[in-house]
Amino acid sequence: MGTEARSFGSWHLKGGRYEQRGLPVEVLPEFARYERLVIDVAKGIYKRRHAMRQRVPRGFTSSFSLRLSEVRRGSVIPVLEVAPQDSSTLFDDDDSGIFEEARLVIQRALKSIGEGDGIPGDFPVNALREFSRFGRSLQANETIEFDEGTPQAASYSQSIRRLIHEQARLDKFEIEALITGQVTALHADKGTFEFRLSRSGKVVNGHFQSDDVVSDLKQYLDRSSMAPTVAMNAVLIQSMDEEVIEIQDVLAVEPVLPSEWSERLSELQSLEPGWLGGVGLQVTRRVLREAESLLLEFLDEGIERPYIYPTEEGGVQFEWPFSAGEVNLLVLPDGSVEVLAFSKTDERDRLEKFDWRQLHEIAVSVLGGMADYAG
Repeated sequence: MGTEARSFGSWHLKGGRYEQRGLPVEVLPEFARYERLVIDVAKGIYKRRHAMRQRVPRGFTSSFSLRLSEVRRGSVIPVLEVAPQDSSTLFDDDDSGIFEEARLVIQRALKSIGEGDGIPGDFPVNALREFSRFGRSLQANETIEFDEGTPQAASYSQSIRRLIHEQARLDKFEIEALITGQVTALHADKGTFEFRLSRSGKVVNGHFQSDDVVSDLKQYLDRSSMAPTVAMNAVLIQSMDEEVIEIQDVLAVEPVLPSEWSERLSELQSLEPGWLGGVGLQVTRRVLREAESLLLEFLDEGIERPYIYPTEEGGVQFEWPFSAGEVNLLVLPDGSVEVLAFSKTDERDRLEKFDWRQLHEIAVSVLGGMADYAG
């Protein structure tokens, strides 16, 4: 391999986070996964070429090491180099370029999959698992372009990665993603916890590698259905239809709602029956959970914080008052939602009714009412 550092192909990262200057630090582990993939493919090539040998030579893995030597502008262009190694006694002439060969085998496989021809039959089976792990941090709108503008060019995306899983008959898909839900149990001594997913209500098991996240998990732990909803950046195990099976590791945890929003919901939860001068039904946890889901949607849509009140009938009311009118939203105990926009200067009123699960449609209705009166 020689003793001089040399470039190892070319990458061009595009879309999403890569449209900004610099390389996001959270994707750095991707280069280590790529290095392991190259080594596994090289091992497969070596064993096929030397069928009488059961193992690769001692020092095979340590003879290959990548370095990130530079990050250039133009979306993000990382420059990878092979670290200088003296491996003249390890390989004969036929195998001297085996890691470069492995790099091209990977790109041919990506090109074949992208063109609809599937994983090539000569791709090393021993490398399929690492092949499926590489690209874990890619988001839906991001791609890696290899050797762009050359005959060896290949593109990698999350959709191609899913095809790898399907064609390799891997029933589980590992991905880094942001999920929301509630921490309902924590076993710090075992490095495990339980997490209720906001979208489905399903409780999944979770694991964490670093003790640094224990204090965060403990801070948001609540075994009741009113545990605060948090956003968790995690390594997930999904089924091929994107159902979360397990949380493999926790990278970061933070609250989703601003503290004053979630504290107000907690105040409503603490109300006893008869809270309004002997009348007033208790606001159930189910209604509060529906109200929280709406607030989360409003936060995503940039809708300002409403005034939040309990209703005598056990519902929750949101209010957005303006000089020219007002927008009210009622979360009713039967799971329905009413949005009322009315003018303070004339008789223009607008009432719309929804199921609480129609989060986006409700947000659009609120925004429409605010547009009428906020100016």
